[in-house]
Amino acid sequence: MKRVLFAFVALVYLSAPALLFADSLLKLTPLKGSVYLVEDSFYAKENSVVYIGQDHVTVVGATMTPHTAELLVAETRKVTSLPVTEVVNTNHDPDRFGGNAYFKQIGARIISTSMTRDLMQKEGEALIKQTQAFVHDYPSVPIVLPDTTYPGSFDLQNGAVRAFYLGPSHKPDDIFVWFPNEKILYGGCALKPQLGNMDGADLVEYPKTLQKLKDLHLPIEIIVAGHYSALHKADLIDRYMEMLAQYKK
Repeated sequence: MKRVLFAFVALVYLSAPALLFADSLLKLTPLKGSVYLVEDSFYAKENSVVYIGQDHVTVVGATMTPHTAELLVAETRKVTSLPVTEVVNTNHDPDRFGGNAYFKQIGARIISTSMTRDLMQKEGEALIKQTQAFVHDYPSVPIVLPDTTYPGSFDLQNGAVRAFYLGPSHKPDDIFVWFPNEKILYGGCALKPQLGNMDGADLVEYPKTLQKLKDLHLPIEIIVAGHYSALHKADLIDRYMEMLAQYKK
């Protein structure tokens, strides 16, 4: 009997960290106004954004898996009763579309550019395998394609969420998302404090795309990077352009 009791206690003790850490690996934090920061560290540190509108919630970046998407929706429900009705895939990488299946299951629209949808259909399986080569416990997530696509830039939440395509960068299809009321820019995979994985990056067009971003003269107060440390000032654009210049030498 003592052995059985000891085994049960040991099982609970060993299982507890996984259960406790599950919540701490995905955090939803109020950032400014209607914008919330999502930090997902389940597999590789990636950052997404949630926008709570007047009658529905927009998620920018689907997180990496259906499970992390489910956790994100659970966190969102702690701060609002409004439904998540739209999810933006900012490029065709698994860290931006991996959670699509869960969002589709709860009835949300999956939104992207037409290019992202086409590339996801063509390259999605290969990119999942590539991710698994670097992140060995990353699962084989189902590829659920966007059901709402735009040829280029588009607005959501009556213009409070503005997505725009400026050209190739980290991938051919990366978009930026601007929250004009909060003066927050979501840089996605195209802007981060380290170079990151450059496989698929267009080294010729990347700096041109970032220059186009600068030329918009957005009154940026905060940039949310797609990976690594999340929050930065507007000078992240210049810093990343300098990293690109050094990498090309």
